[in-house]
Amino acid sequence: METDVPEHEELLRDLAALRERGLIRLRGADLPHLRRAAALRHPATGHVAAVERLVRDAVDRFGEGTLGSAAAYTFGLVQGTRDWTAAARRKRAADVYRLSVERFRKNQERMLLAQVADQIIVLCGEDGGDAPPRVAVGARIPVESGGGRAVLQVRPIELITGVDVLVNPENVYLEMARVFSPSVSGAIRKAGSRRGPAGELLDDTIQRELHEWMARHHRPGLTVAPGTVAPTGPGSLAFNGVRRIYHAAVAVPRPGTHHHDVTPPAIMLAVHRVFALAEEERVAHRLTTICFPLIGTGNGALAVRAGLHWLWSAVCENLARSRGWEVHLSVPEPEKADIVLRQLSP
Repeated sequence: METDVPEHEELLRDLAALRERGLIRLRGADLPHLRRAAALRHPATGHVAAVERLVRDAVDRFGEGTLGSAAAYTFGLVQGTRDWTAAARRKRAADVYRLSVERFRKNQERMLLAQVADQIIVLCGEDGGDAPPRVAVGARIPVESGGGRAVLQVRPIELITGVDVLVNPENVYLEMARVFSPSVSGAIRKAGSRRGPAGELLDDTIQRELHEWMARHHRPGLTVAPGTVAPTGPGSLAFNGVRRIYHAAVAVPRPGTHHHDVTPPAIMLAVHRVFALAEEERVAHRLTTICFPLIGTGNGALAVRAGLHWLWSAVCENLARSRGWEVHLSVPEPEKADIVLRQLSP
């Protein structure tokens, strides 16, 4: 039996086939890569049961949000849906996103399958299903960039220290997320605000400065072009040593939903503009380091590997062209950090 974790594309092909067949026709299905991954994760279980357990484990990691619900319907994991046809499962999953079946098939379904493949790779790990992540929270790991210095920091971006610029992926309205949101935007907004002794809000510093930037550029209530980068001060994040926040407008809200679309061209354009702005401000603000999160892999719903590919391609291109910069990549979860390290390893 092979002991290597299957490649992402191999798992995607098998997951697409499983989506079509459904769990009720799992026995006898030609799913060699899923079977190999399942044998790593559940070695003492028969291959049919092991594949189902593996897929269920992966989907369970999404929780109860739209992604988790749509994934559960896609594979027939919801009670009572096991014998549904592929078309019925796809329609119910599309309903979760309030999309037509065709639009869901072309966009969200592909993203969903990629996310499940990512989770299967995390669950299997490089050393077997029960192996812990290779990195710990708080780790700082040098990574290959092709030019300049690059460091992976395994911690939320609002807790990053030792960097001058934090990049905040934002929507095209440049309206930050609420402070209780689990997004990068919400975390930066909360950490950057000025608060009183009892935690009361005294100044929503960073969002206020963003509003001022929009007013100066005659865009209040309007959108900016995807890829636009707006600078503000760091607010209370100055206590972490941060000098500037660069707000990268990459997320286009989808009307009538809570979801956003983030495209690879918007990510790459934003990265280029981050570096261009940093060059302009380099002397005035004494900038040498820039920290990026995994743009587009949160509410933007890009798979970690896809989002990282476009982000890091643009980062490496700019590091090769603009010498003297140090780039940090903020990844809050050790499991995602493992994926990043595997993809960035030379």
